[in-house]
Amino acid sequence: MSLSLLERLTLFIHPQRVTLERQGWRGKSSRQMLAVGVSVAGEADWQPALAAAEILLKTVGRRGASLRIVVADPFVRYALLPWSERIVNRQARLAMARALLRNTLGDKADALDIALDRPAFGQNGIAAGIDGRLLAALRGGAKTAGLRLISLQPRLIVELAVHRRQLEDGWFACLDAGWTCLLGMHAGQVTSLHNHRTAPGELAGLMIAGNATVGSKKVHISAIGGAAPSIGEGWETRVLAAAVEGGAHA
Repeated sequence: MSLSLLERLTLFIHPQRVTLERQGWRGKSSRQMLAVGVSVAGEADWQPALAAAEILLKTVGRRGASLRIVVADPFVRYALLPWSERIVNRQARLAMARALLRNTLGDKADALDIALDRPAFGQNGIAAGIDGRLLAALRGGAKTAGLRLISLQPRLIVELAVHRRQLEDGWFACLDAGWTCLLGMHAGQVTSLHNHRTAPGELAGLMIAGNATVGSKKVHISAIGGAAPSIGEGWETRVLAAAVEGGAHA
């Protein structure tokens, strides 16, 4: 057996930097990072990051290794899917997700490849949309580099998979140097969802405005690209280790 088959790679594609982490078969790990250039007129905002990702996959990846790709939340558009006993199959939920995203984004929603979470009876759901051209290019880059692509997911979904059991009623914030992905949770399910650029100090305002549906001042924070902010008095804050190693120090 080739030892490269035992290697695990994680690619984090981000608007400012792209990171490739290698976990060797003996447990040794290493990371390589490339800064992302500025997009030019007429170019999609994700294209410079894709170019950096393709360089890393070609130069650092070893053929046969497994690859997990995580897409930063600024490249993702999320929608909260309200529970309805009449909308339970995949086709109906997908239609709801597309309608919600189109209501927010207009015609830009048509370019999104939408993924749905696993439905749970009586629970709201989450849909995640990523530009289909970016997804196709990432899959193609992995194939060209001879890597075995095992998952391609948004950062929020990866963070939830790691931390969901620790979350209680309250807030879960995935922070990334000026970008906030914020979930409000009540009675074990997601009741609100924000994913957008934020100014310093805006996180507390978002939670205060949405606390009627959450009813808790507990906050779990997963931060990359900088330290978790101080929210202020009255909030019970717990900082979680980020599931993605995407800091600028990489």
